[in-house]
Amino acid sequence: MWLTVAVVLGGSVVRATGSGAGCGSSWPHCEGSILPLGGASETAIEFSHRAMTAALAVVLVALAVRVLRETRRGDPVRSALGWAAAFFVGEIVIGAVLVLFGWVDDDASAGRFVMVGAHLVNTFLLLGALTLTAHLASGGAVPRFRPRRSRDRLVVAGTFVLLVVAVSGGLNALADTLYPAGTFLDGLSDEFGPAAPVPVRLRVLHPALAVVGGIVAIRVVRHPDFDPGRTARGPAAVVVGTVVLQFGIGLANVVMATPVEIQVLHLLGADVIWIAFVLASTRVLGRTTPVSSPVPARETLP
Repeated sequence: MWLTVAVVLGGSVVRATGSGAGCGSSWPHCEGSILPLGGASETAIEFSHRAMTAALAVVLVALAVRVLRETRRGDPVRSALGWAAAFFVGEIVIGAVLVLFGWVDDDASAGRFVMVGAHLVNTFLLLGALTLTAHLASGGAVPRFRPRRSRDRLVVAGTFVLLVVAVSGGLNALADTLYPAGTFLDGLSDEFGPAAPVPVRLRVLHPALAVVGGIVAIRVVRHPDFDPGRTARGPAAVVVGTVVLQFGIGLANVVMATPVEIQVLHLLGADVIWIAFVLASTRVLGRTTPVSSPVPARETLP
């Protein structure tokens, strides 16, 4: 799980440092070879990210072998891990498309923004599938979705809001990389300038969406119908605490003109919120025992 998060954060470093073209236009080769020696710092950053992705692939294969050996056909753990494998392949395909189409470095085409949004959604789905796999492998109950239940609708609402906020943040981060501002005031004037590109004009939306989305996420996990049995108290508390921290990190990111270190920390916070919310949701949807104590039977009169 955390190796996957490290790979995700490594991808943000590649994007923020403009190292997406560090291995040239070839894939999976890097500068024409499997193991590039020497070269610029951009090459080292991009190759390191590819190496981390390869290491994650090895770990997932080892995990798949173990699951296949220790579970039977039809086991929910197999299904969850299968989804994780599919989303991991999706990560590789999207990364390859970005490189092969030249949607890296200073490219500001619409296709790159679309693929970045799709990449972020796929990444979150991968993290969600791995979280579900860990939940089931540790003996957790299989989540059952029933749209008529209030808690199930709250899970859907929270999922949708977190994905929207995450995508808007990813697009904002790309806009900050393509159109960097020296200071906070410079960035503010760029957003409202008459000649500002569309991605720059839209940067103001993410902070607003993040505040509203954060409040909604807190309301969801603290809603009485979401977890009446308090089976997800721990992950829910992580969601609330990390959302509050994210408000401060996001503010620092804007005021300090989006330094790479704060961007990575901000993405880490988003990943933690998502993983905690998925874990809370799986526990809630998997609860089958009644919340309230059963009504005692009436005594038979003599």
